[in-house]
Amino acid sequence: MQGEKGMAETITGVKIKNLVEQGKIIENGSISNCGALKYDFTLSDEILKSDFSTPIKFDELSVEERRKALIQPGEVVYVLTKEKVNLPSNMYMSLSANRGMSEYGVLTLGGFAVDPGYSGRLMFGLYNYSSTPFTLIPNSKLIGGIFYQLNENEVIDTDLLERPKPIDEFPARLVSIISKYSPTGMSSLDESIKAISKQMEALKEEFNKNRDELFSLRHLVQDTQEQTNRTSRTVQDLSSNVVELTNSVKDLKLEVSNLKDGLKDEIKLRQDMRGDLEKQIELVTKSVDRKLIFLKGALWTLSALVGVLGTLLTCWANGWLKFGG
Repeated sequence: MQGEKGMAETITGVKIKNLVEQGKIIENGSISNCGALKYDFTLSDEILKSDFSTPIKFDELSVEERRKALIQPGEVVYVLTKEKVNLPSNMYMSLSANRGMSEYGVLTLGGFAVDPGYSGRLMFGLYNYSSTPFTLIPNSKLIGGIFYQLNENEVIDTDLLERPKPIDEFPARLVSIISKYSPTGMSSLDESIKAISKQMEALKEEFNKNRDELFSLRHLVQDTQEQTNRTSRTVQDLSSNVVELTNSVKDLKLEVSNLKDGLKDEIKLRQDMRGDLEKQIELVTKSVDRKLIFLKGALWTLSALVGVLGTLLTCWANGWLKFGG
């Protein structure tokens, strides 16, 4: 079907069959897998599964080993297509998962577009998210491919780009990862749940055995809590007393400070009064000294007058001195 100008052409019907018959673009294909719009790629006999550690082929397995060729619930198994594709530079392919596998609870993991220039097989991971194992059957339909032919102005020179790496076998890195892979399915979850249930029962029994000890511990915790509350109240009371004492000390310091200031004023006042008293005593002393000096002078004068008078009286009495006629 030719699209509009500039749009890629979808390869359908007879053209798909021609790709298979020519065997160039689709190698190892089958006409029965050709549809109106797509080609159904099929499962090869090669698988990569953790139980086998390395890639294996169905026809190389024993009857017992083939029973293990299942995808267990919660497991991923890698597979390759039987067909090989060789896309030219003007063609690419989109992929769509097989509806039948999805109905069985199998999810296809991988890229869903194949670039122009790719040459090799297709590899996918199949993840079983159901609760039942899925049987792998070689040559069963795996994935559908729709081919598109690019318009001339859409073609890219693949020689200028890094070509997609071809896949003809499982990569060594993936083989190494799968060898250490341990799937976790529903059965594993059931076992884990059962183990947890057993542990819970054991814990319950242990709890019942130690119930008396737990009750005693509970009472001890309650007593400790009450004692802590009482201690807390005591601490609060002490804190209040400390606050009151602190305030009293502050008041006492203030009174002492005021008393010191009063004593200083009293000392200064007395010092001032003592200075004034000393000055007054000094003035009185000086005044007394002056009066004593005056009295001494008066007494000396009086003594001299008495002496003169006595002398005169003596002379008069003896007739040595006569007054008047």
